[in-house]
Formats: sequence, structure tokens, C-alpha cells
Amino acid sequence: MRKLWSTIGFILLFLLLITGCSSGGNGQSSGNKKMDLKMGTEPWIGYGPWWIAEEKGIFKKNGINMEITMFKQDADINAAFASDKIQFANIASHTAMKMIANNDINLKTIVFMDESATADAVITTSKYKDLESLKGKKVAFEEGTTSDLLFRQAIKEQGLTPKDFNVVYMAASDAGLALISHKVDAAVTYEPYIAEIVKKDKSVHRIYTGKDSPGLISDMTAVKADYLEDHPDIKTKMQKVWDEAMDYWKAHPEEGNQIIANATGTSDDELPTILEGVKFFTVNEQKKSLDSGELEKGLDNIKSILDGQKQLKKDVDTHNILAID
Repeated sequence: MRKLWSTIGFILLFLLLITGCSSGGNGQSSGNKKMDLKMGTEPWIGYGPWWIAEEKGIFKKNGINMEITMFKQDADINAAFASDKIQFANIASHTAMKMIANNDINLKTIVFMDESATADAVITTSKYKDLESLKGKKVAFEEGTTSDLLFRQAIKEQGLTPKDFNVVYMAASDAGLALISHKVDAAVTYEPYIAEIVKKDKSVHRIYTGKDSPGLISDMTAVKADYLEDHPDIKTKMQKVWDEAMDYWKAHPEEGNQIIANATGTSDDELPTILEGVKFFTVNEQKKSLDSGELEKGLDNIKSILDGQKQLKKDVDTHNILAID
């Protein structure tokens, strides 16, 4: 009898071990273990769907434990990405090109998120009506950012150069505040900072925006090429997360807006107006833009501007950046 119970016990133990191995201990097979990943963002509304995905468990639903870190300046998120402290960086398209050309970082775009129209702008007080009237005046913006790119494009169109202004470098979050505290005469920044400044000083207005140069300001989610090669399934997962977050936002606009407002420090009533200045792309829309050549055309335009400013140390193949197909 003892031998019989011993045999039964062995069989039960064996079955438990088999069951435990197949379940992976968390309801998923060991082959589907959730990936622990890190992503960097800044308080730019264009990154909104990622915060919705984090808040509503969409990352976890797709097998990803994502930790999103908020950075204040481009330089900080760029450094974190370069040093592998984060696997994914949400950055401007021109920043991706500079990383490739100047820092030898082989990166790929897996999500082309947005294009900015009125959400990036040169702002000043009612005292000044245009860029020409700001010659010799102090203009604040963050060096090397979308604000820098927008400013250079704006003055180029007017036949001006940076030497025609007294440029003051500071974080995008501080530039607008410097304007209304009369430390500078104009600022180049983005939402939600623009809305905050206009709310505090009604005399502040836009004299040039991303809408004046369509496609100039755009953002992408970048990952290093070697990481993508080692984890080929991550692209599909991340694209699925993006689309599901976009769908959730569309189905629950008030809740989605609340999540984005909380992340960016924007008030709920201001956010809808701010969002009108940004175009978001679903994965399908991104692929259509890629297939039509429009996406690459926009990137080539950005590259030509950077080349003209001698900001790229070597050539960048804009087609090679894109991995969204």
C-alpha cells in the first residue's frame, strides 16, 4: 500500500511540474513572458497615446511591462537613449537624423506618431508683428530641438540669419515664461507651453508656426537597430499598442484627454484646442504615407534644411530610418 501511495504521489508531483512549466506562473507560457522595457518621453502632446496605453493596461495586454520616463529636455532623453538606459525614445524626426549622422547611432523608426501645425510656434507680444520687427531682439529657444529647427526655417524664409537676433538658449518649458517676464522679446516653443503662456498674457501671439512649413515638425518612436534585430517581434507589438491606444482614445475622448492633460500639465478645457494643432497617424496611415512617398519626402525636406545649416556630419538615408512597414 505504501508503494502504491508513493507511486500515486510521484505521478501527481509530475503532473504539477508539467502544469507549472506550461503556465509560466502568471497565466502565460514561458515563451510569452512579458518584456520589461523602458521608454522616454517629454511633455509633448504628440506622445499622448503612449500614456493612454500605460494608464489603461494596453502595454501589458500585449505582453509588455513598459516603464515610461518623462524628461524635461531633448538632451536628457537623447543621452538616455544613447547609453541604453531606455530602449525606446520618442524624438523629433530631425533629432533622429542628427543622432545617426553625428553620434553614429543606428536607429530605426517603428512608429511615425505625428506632425505639428500650430502646436509649435514662434511667439511674441503684441509689440512685435513679425520676425523683421524682432531684429536685434532677444529670442529664446532650446538649442538643437524642433524649436531651433522651426526658428531657422522661419528666418530663412524672411532672408534673415541667426546673427540678426540675440539668441538665448533655454529649455522649451522656460522660454515662454522668459517672454512674459520680459527677459526676452520672443520665444520658440510648443504645446502645452504655448497655451499656458497665452492664458497668462493675452497679448502673446504666434507669428510663425509649423503650419507655415508643413511636415517640418514631426515625431517618431525610435529603437536601436541591433535591439530590433534581437527582438524582431517588438515592432509589431508596439505598433499594435499604438493603434489600440488610438482606438481607445477615439472611443473614450474625455478619459483619453484627461490622461494626456495629466501627463503634460495641461488643463482639460485647453487640451481640445491644443490638439487641433497636431495630426496623429494610425499605423495604417503611416504605411500609406510611406508607400505614397509622402513620408520620405517630408523627411528629405528636413534633411535638406539640416544640410543647409551644416548640422549633419555625414549623409543620412531617410528611407533607411523607417521600419514601419
